[in-house]
Amino acid sequence: MAYVRCTVPGEAPRVISLIKEVTVMGRSAQCDIPFAADNNCSRRHFQIRKWAGKWVVEDLQSHNGTFVNGSKVLKEHPLSDGDLISAGDTTVLFKV
Repeated sequence: MAYVRCTVPGEAPRVISLIKEVTVMGRSAQCDIPFAADNNCSRRHFQIRKWAGKWVVEDLQSHNGTFVNGSKVLKEHPLSDGDLISAGDTTVLFKV
């Protein structure tokens, strides 16, 4: 099972299992994984989804962009074990 380790400024790191086919992350409390303390994140910043047995990250038209290992995600990007996703000041480590 895939999981993420989220590090949001001012909060303790969290490890969260990805149990849904689509997991939305961002500043909004309505997100599956909220980053409320990160004012540089959009309300709905990005999503991680499982598609055809593989995991991808998709930017949701965020203001500051989503990055994987330092490269900007234009639409979506396949994820591999150990990839580091950056959104605002938050980092998300993807693990399978």
